[in-house]
Amino acid sequence: MPAYYVVVAGLDVVVRASADGHVAGSVAIPVPAGTPRAVVAGEVFGGLDDRHFVVVVSRGGDLPGVSEDTLFLLTVSPDGRPGRLDRLAFDNKGVPVTGAALSPDGATVVLSMTNGFPGQSLYGSVVLINVLTGATRTWTGQEAPGYWPGIPSWAGDGTVTVPWWHSVSASTMPADLTGVRELNLASPGGSLLAAPLVTYPAPVTGLQSAMIAPGGGYVVASTCRSGPGRHTGTAKIIELSPATGRVVEVLRTQTTRFGNNADVEDAIFSTCRVLSAVDGGGLVLAQAFGFGRIDGRAFTSLPGTSPHVLPVSAAW
Repeated sequence: MPAYYVVVAGLDVVVRASADGHVAGSVAIPVPAGTPRAVVAGEVFGGLDDRHFVVVVSRGGDLPGVSEDTLFLLTVSPDGRPGRLDRLAFDNKGVPVTGAALSPDGATVVLSMTNGFPGQSLYGSVVLINVLTGATRTWTGQEAPGYWPGIPSWAGDGTVTVPWWHSVSASTMPADLTGVRELNLASPGGSLLAAPLVTYPAPVTGLQSAMIAPGGGYVVASTCRSGPGRHTGTAKIIELSPATGRVVEVLRTQTTRFGNNADVEDAIFSTCRVLSAVDGGGLVLAQAFGFGRIDGRAFTSLPGTSPHVLPVSAAW
């Protein structure tokens, strides 16, 4: 199990021990605080170890589906102390960054981005950034409206895989997982549709999130529903076959009672996510209403941000 996980708590990045969640260190994110009209939120994505991370800070505005995103790289020492946050030179041009992955050698960052401007069909793109030079290459899916790439994952041998999502609505969740796309990073970019697609026999419907374990492991996904009783919700974290999309194992099922149906729907929308998966999908950080780690089928509750912040962003 990785020794530490990283959490974004407001405008701080906090390093916590994976065993019990105690704080090993923290560092402030060097961006201005948000305002009621420009909300600031951060997400963290792990590398292939528990020492290198990508932090994405998004600042929203008056236009829904548009944000100003800033990228940082973070290195954590072997004893859990975070280094400084190094800013990457990248202009997202208002398109939200929805996922990131750092190459094993730390030289390349791959981003998933989703265009979701109101009144238009969703589509996505994948952007490769050279950390040293800032040079970029882009694969776009604009010719496939209603489809977009999920969080990227390094599969090895210069290949990145992304979950391939579909929705007929303007929302990215819940959505249907239709397969996995494989990008050869030696190619010059271009159309996402030219990248090979492993298409599932039938879409996996009604998922809130999914990510592929690095190295071509299982797809780990979350699905949450209201019920079975009044004012209750049920969250599941499941492993899917990357080849067929069929359920391999249910890692966790959690049924929680809430104060009212509105609280149920809010929890389903904001606290039903797979956050990080390593060891082929055998170790998972997830928020299935409550946040914690899953080791096999054993769940251990861990501290996330604070009791007043519902969504947790964390990564190994």
